Amino acid sequence: MKLGKNILVLIPGFPKDEDDFLCVPPVQDYLLKYLGSYPETRFFVLAFQYPYEKREYAWNGINVYAQGGNNSAVNKLFVWKNAIKIAKQIHNNYKIDSIHSFWFGECALVGNYLSKCFGCSHICTLMGQDVRSSNYYLRFINKDKIRILSLSQNQSEAFYKVSKRKVDGEIFWGIENQDYNIDDKREVDLLAVGSLIQLKNYSLFIKVIAEIAKSFPCVVCKLVGDGPELPMLKDMSILYKINNNIEFTGLLSRKDIFILMQKSKIFVHPSGFEGSGFVFAEALANGMNIVSFNVGYAQKSEKWFIAKDDIEFISLTQKLLSAKLNFEPLNIFPISETVNKYHQLYKLNQV
Repeated sequence: MKLGKNILVLIPGFPKDEDDFLCVPPVQDYLLKYLGSYPETRFFVLAFQYPYEKREYAWNGINVYAQGGNNSAVNKLFVWKNAIKIAKQIHNNYKIDSIHSFWFGECALVGNYLSKCFGCSHICTLMGQDVRSSNYYLRFINKDKIRILSLSQNQSEAFYKVSKRKVDGEIFWGIENQDYNIDDKREVDLLAVGSLIQLKNYSLFIKVIAEIAKSFPCVVCKLVGDGPELPMLKDMSILYKINNNIEFTGLLSRKDIFILMQKSKIFVHPSGFEGSGFVFAEALANGMNIVSFNVGYAQKSEKWFIAKDDIEFISLTQKLLSAKLNFEPLNIFPISETVNKYHQLYKLNQV
């Protein structure tokens, strides 16, 4: 007798082992929480591109079938063909109830085909830049055969703008409550965390520090992450003479990032685009106050300040640093709600 649902997950990249904390952390958190809540469920993961070698392995009890595509355009069709073959084998053995694809791209394309073969539902979660006009999959995937979920209202609006198709719902990536002593000293004034790429706009973070240092010459700042913009950002810090005010930490584990968040006052996120910005949820849950633009999860509140432009961004950060701040944890994105919403969708197993 079948006890629980069998869910096939199609995703470009998945952790290569249980210590691979950098790869899609919100998806990792979600799967672990879901199985903790509904242990009778089986997930089968088909990872198209990463890990870069083709192999089968177990991740926290979940069967993973890595296709090792390595982001090669030449291998793409072979990856799809083999993924379909493996998915059909899984279906023959277990009967797939629902397909959950991530990013509106190759995984959604293959998911559409498989859902028709299996007579099951297909859910696709939009994840980030797949809602931009540069995503050519938007032109030829049959959107009427997919339940499309976004992570935020901003992402829903972006998807409609490029596709003229409304999403079927919004389900944020949630986070667990964090435990810590709110009375601990927060010696870091400004903290930023992310990939050091042009899209994330961390040059504005350097400018924020430079402006604030005029009034607060001892301001303490940290930038966590790595990427191609790092040398330029370091040069900027020297040019603006604030290299003694900022530490470039490089990559840190999530555990270390959370510890650092609990020692920091203001989370500064200058990115001009986010599908969700899971790091916002992490910062709030660890008691931080936020300055950002209206991207991703952005929700104006007494702990979240949203700027219209660069000038206001700098001004808000400067004012906040002089204010009496509240470091109480705030979890407006509980992971239990994420799990429950997807659980209801998985129960709708017909196309």
